[in-house]
Amino acid sequence: MSLRFILGRAGTGKTYTCLKEIQNQINNDTSFPLLFLVPEQVTFQMEVSLLTGLKGTYRAQVLSFRRLSWHILSETGGISRIHVGELGKQMILRRLLIEKRKELKVFQQLTNYPGFIQNLSNTICEAKQYGLKGSHLSDLSACFAEKENILSDKLKDFALLLSSYEDYLGERYLDPDCYLDLLAEKIAISRFMQGSEVWIDCFAGFNSQEYRVIGELLKAARRVSIALCLDSRTAADNLEETDVFYPGLEVLEKIKAMAFQYGIAAEEPLCLDNELPPRYKDASCLAHLEKNILAQKGGQYKDQPAGVKLIAAANRHAEVEGAAREIIHLCREKGYRWKDISVVLRKVEIYRPLIDMVFNDYGIPYFIDIKREIGHHPLAALIKAALEVITSGWSYDSVFNYLKTGLTPVSQDDIDILENYVLAHGIKGSRWTDSEDWQYERRYTKEREEDPGSVEINRLSEINRIRRAAVKEIADFQAAVAQSAVVREITAALFELITSLNVFEQLKLLSEKAREDGNPDASQEHTQIWDAIIELFDQLAETLGDERVTTGDYLKIIQTGLEGIRLGMIPPGLDQVLIASLDRSRNPNVKACFVLGVNDGLLPARPEQKGLFTDFERENIEAAGVILSPSGRRLLFNEQFLVYIALTRSSEFLWISYALSDQDGYALTPSPVIQRLKKTFPGLAEVFLPVSPPGTKDGDLHYLAGAERSLAYLAVQLRECKSSGRLAPLWCSVYNWFVKQPQYRDRCETMFSGLYSTNNESPLKKELSLSLFGSPLRTSVSRLERYYSCPFAHFLTYGLKLRERDVFKLERPDLGEFYHTCLKLFVEKSLQGKQDLKDLNGEQCNQIAGELVTEVAPTLRDEILLSTPRYRYLTTRLQRTVERAVYSLSKHASRSAFQPVAAEVSFSRPGQIPVFELPVAGELKMEINGRIDRIDAAEWGTGHYLRVVDYKSGPAELNLVKIYYGLQLQLLIYLDVAVRFACRLIGVEALPAGVFYFNVADPVTGVSRPPQPGEIETLTEKNLKMRGLVLAEPDVIRLMDKQVNGLSNLVPAGLKKDGGLYSSPSMVTMKQLADLRDFLRKLAAAAGERILGGSAEIKPYRYKSQTACAYCEYKPVCSFDPLLPENEYRQIPVLAREYIWKALSKGR
Repeated sequence: MSLRFILGRAGTGKTYTCLKEIQNQINNDTSFPLLFLVPEQVTFQMEVSLLTGLKGTYRAQVLSFRRLSWHILSETGGISRIHVGELGKQMILRRLLIEKRKELKVFQQLTNYPGFIQNLSNTICEAKQYGLKGSHLSDLSACFAEKENILSDKLKDFALLLSSYEDYLGERYLDPDCYLDLLAEKIAISRFMQGSEVWIDCFAGFNSQEYRVIGELLKAARRVSIALCLDSRTAADNLEETDVFYPGLEVLEKIKAMAFQYGIAAEEPLCLDNELPPRYKDASCLAHLEKNILAQKGGQYKDQPAGVKLIAAANRHAEVEGAAREIIHLCREKGYRWKDISVVLRKVEIYRPLIDMVFNDYGIPYFIDIKREIGHHPLAALIKAALEVITSGWSYDSVFNYLKTGLTPVSQDDIDILENYVLAHGIKGSRWTDSEDWQYERRYTKEREEDPGSVEINRLSEINRIRRAAVKEIADFQAAVAQSAVVREITAALFELITSLNVFEQLKLLSEKAREDGNPDASQEHTQIWDAIIELFDQLAETLGDERVTTGDYLKIIQTGLEGIRLGMIPPGLDQVLIASLDRSRNPNVKACFVLGVNDGLLPARPEQKGLFTDFERENIEAAGVILSPSGRRLLFNEQFLVYIALTRSSEFLWISYALSDQDGYALTPSPVIQRLKKTFPGLAEVFLPVSPPGTKDGDLHYLAGAERSLAYLAVQLRECKSSGRLAPLWCSVYNWFVKQPQYRDRCETMFSGLYSTNNESPLKKELSLSLFGSPLRTSVSRLERYYSCPFAHFLTYGLKLRERDVFKLERPDLGEFYHTCLKLFVEKSLQGKQDLKDLNGEQCNQIAGELVTEVAPTLRDEILLSTPRYRYLTTRLQRTVERAVYSLSKHASRSAFQPVAAEVSFSRPGQIPVFELPVAGELKMEINGRIDRIDAAEWGTGHYLRVVDYKSGPAELNLVKIYYGLQLQLLIYLDVAVRFACRLIGVEALPAGVFYFNVADPVTGVSRPPQPGEIETLTEKNLKMRGLVLAEPDVIRLMDKQVNGLSNLVPAGLKKDGGLYSSPSMVTMKQLADLRDFLRKLAAAAGERILGGSAEIKPYRYKSQTACAYCEYKPVCSFDPLLPENEYRQIPVLAREYIWKALSKGR
C-alpha cells in the first residue's frame, strides 16, 4: 500500500502519464485490477484516450466515484435497498413540504418558488457530504436564537425537513447522497479492490465523502496515484489563499495527513515541471502565458505572440460569428480537424442560442456538453397539462396546452377551429364532457338577431367531431384518476394516457425526422425523454407509491420531478467542435481553444448563492464549528483556477474574446483578465469585430467563410448601397457568384427587389374593387368614417373582411349594445302607450331599469352577464347606469317639447325608411344604410322640428374640423335622412333642429365643500348634458328646455334675460345646417367613388395628438412607420370655425 502524487502545472503531461502507466500495466499482463478514477463528465473522453493503441482490455476501467460505488455495491451487497435517484429525492421532498408546511417558519412561503426544491436537495446533499444530521442542526439553531432569529428559524426548518427525509428513507430506501458513504464502508470487504492500482486525475478538489473514499482506497489498493495541478516547486511553500494553486496544495496536505494517520507510505512525488511543458513544445507564447498570466510578478513576452488572438466584438453575436469564421479558417488553411478545436465558456447558457444559430449557418459540426432540461419538451408539457385539466376543471388554458403538444390525435387546423369556437362561447368545465352535442350559437340582443343559417351554425357538426376526438383520452384519464386514491394508481392512469396516445411511436417518428433534418441533439432528446419519464414514474411508484394525495398535490410532486430531469447528450460523432463549460468539461487534447465571454462578472464569474444559506449565514455557521461547502469568498478565489484552466487548454492557438454589449444593447466591460493578458503580451494587438462587414475589400474578405452568412452580409451591403449608391467590388463579385448558383438565385432576386420595396399599398384594379365591394356600393356611415380615418384599414375590414378572433368577454361595444337595447325598449314602451316618460320619480326609474336589465341581460353575448359572479356583479353596476339614463330621459321628456317619435330607426332594404342613395362617378351608385338610435319631434306653430339623438356609453363631442374631414359623419347624415323622410316618420315635413350625443353614464360628482340640497343632482345634470349641434333659434331652444333660464342643463345652449342667445360653438344656423348636409353628401359620395376606384393606401389621419393608429387592430398587418419616407400621416390641420363655415357656404 502506497500513495504517490503526480504534480505538475497545466500542460506538463499529468493525464498522459496516468494513461501511459495504465497502458504499460495492461501490456505487462499483470493480473490486478487497474482503476482510473475521474469526474463523471470526462469518463467517455478518458475511455477513448485509454483505448488508443490498445486492442482491448477488461482489467482497466475508467470510473467516476458514483460508478465505482455501483460496481462495489454490486459485489458486496447494498443495492437490494430501493435506490432513490435525484428525481425521486426531489419528489419526496415536495411531498414532505406539503405535509410539513404548517410547521415551517421561513420556508413556508418559499415552497412554490421556482428552484426551491433544487436548492433544498442541494443543501441536504451538502449536509450529508459533511456528515450533518437533523439533530446537529436543531442543536445549532439554539446558538442563534437570540442574535440571528432568521438563521435560527432557517436551521430549525432545515433540521425538520432533513430529519423527516431521513426518517422517510429509513432502511428501505437508499439516497443518492449515501452512495459514497456506503462505498467507503464496503471497500474494505471488496475482493475487487484488494491489491488493485488506482489513478485519480482531473479533480480540482474533493468533498468530505470523497476524502473518506480515498482514505479507504489507500488502505485497500496496492498503490494510489493522485494527479494534482500544482507547481511542484511551490508545493512545499505556504501559498496564500488567493494563489491559483492553493486548492491543489490544500488537497495534497489533507491526503498526506490521511495517509500518515493510516500508516500508508507516501512515495516521492512524481514532478513533471520543466521549462517547456510538452503541451506547448510548438507554442512558446502559450508556455509563457501559462507561467505568467496569473503570477504576481509575471514577466512580459518580448516577441509577437503568434498563437494568441485578442478580440473585442461589438456584441455577443459578432463575437460568436468571429469565432466561427476563425474555426473555419483553421480547418481550411491550417489543416485542423474539428475535434482539434474546443470553445470554452463560463456560462454556456448565455451563448448557447447564438452558437446554435451561427454554427449551423456556417456548417460547423459541434457538440455542446451540457445536460438539457426537458420542461420545453412536448411529453413533459402533455403530462403537466393533462393533470391541470383535472385540477383546473377543464380550463381553457389547460385544455389547449394539452392539445397543442402535438401528441394528441387532433390536427393543428382542427385545434384552431375548436379554439376559435371555445373562445367565442366561453366554454369550460363540464361542458367539455357533455354527452349532448354542442349547440352554442352567438346570441345577440333582440334588435340584432342573426340568421340561424350562418357559417358558425353550419360548422357545429364539424366542431363536435373535433371536440369528441380531443377529449376522449383525457376524459378516460379523468375517470381513472377519480377512482385512484394513491400515487401508484394515479401514475398508472398517467401511463395509460400516454400509452393510449401512442406517444412512444410518435417520439420515434419525431426522432427520425429530427435526424433527417440534421438535428442530432433534438433526435436524442426525443429518444431519451421516454426512458426519463418511465424512470420518473418508477421513482414515483417506488418512493411514494402508497401515499394518499390529492390530484393537485400529485401535480406539484410530478412537476418537481419533471423540473429535475436533465438529459445528457451523447456526442453524435468524434470529429466535431466541443462547446464546453469550464466548471464541467475537461478536454486537454486540443490544438486550438476559443475562450468566449471574457467579460467582467462572467470570467471570473461572480459567486452565485446556492443552497438555502447566504454567505453571511455560512460564515456564522462555520464560526460555530460546523463545516459546510466553501463560502462565496472562497468560491471567488477558486474562479482564478478556472481562468487558469481556460487559458491553458490549447497547444497551438488561443482565441480570447469579449463583447462590448449584450443582445439588448446594454454595455459590457472586459474582464480584469484582459488587462493581465495585455500586460503579459505588450505586443498583442486587440482586434475589433463590428456587427457587419465594414464594406472595404481588405477588411471584408475574411467574412466570406460560409455561404449562408455571406448571403446575410451581402444583404447588409446592398442595404447600405441603397443609401450610399456604392457597392464595393468584393461584394459585387459576391453578388454575381450567388446569382449564378441555382440554389441561391431566387433568394438573391427577392432580396434585391426587397431593397426597393415600399411600405404602401397600390390602388386596387377597378374590376377587383367592384368584385370586393359591389355596385351599388352598400355601405354604412361608420364604414365611410373608417375610410376617412385610414383607407387601408377600411380595405382590411370591409374588403378582406379581416377581424380579430371573437373572445367570450365583455367589451365596450357590448356595453353600448346593452345600453342601446335597454333604452330602445324603454322608449318603445312609451311609444306604445305602455309607459309615460314624464315625471318619473327615482323609485319608478329604478323599477323600470330593473325590469329592462332583467329582460336584456340574458340576450347579451351568450348570457355572458349571467356566466360568472364577476359578471353578475357587473350587471348590478350596469343597472345603476340604466337607472340614471331612464331618470335623465324622464327629465328631458318632462322639460322638453321634443318627444321621441321613433327608436332604433333602420334605413335599409328593407327598413322603416328607405335606404339613403347617392350617385357616384358615372353609372355607379352608393347605398348608405344605418340605424338611428332615437328621433325626437316637436311642433311649433304650423311647423315641425326633428332632432337626432345618439346614445354613447362615454363622453363624446362633435368637432367641426373632424366633420369637415369625414371623421364624424354619422349624426349629421342621420339628421339628413330623418329630415328627408320626415313624412314617413311623423306624417308631415319637418325642419332640422339639431343633433346630440346622449351620455349613458352614472358619473361620480366631486364637490369641494358639503353640498347644498339638490346641488349634487344639478351638477350631475350638467355632467350629463347632451352635446352636439343645436339650431340657433330662441324658439327652438325653448322647445328643447321649457325651463331654460340662462344656460340649459339639458342641451348645449342658453338664453339671456333679454331673450338673446348665448354664444356657443354648438349653435348653428339653418343655412349652416343646410350647407353641412349638402357638403356631407358630397363627402360621402367622394368616399364611395374612391373606394370603388380601388383606394387602399396606408394613410392614417393625425389630428393634434390623435391618430387613427392609436386603437387600430391592424398594426401588425400594415407595419406603418412614420420614420419611413413613404409612410406619412394624413395631416388634418386645426382650422378656425369661421374658415370652415365660409368654405361650406361656397360648397367646398
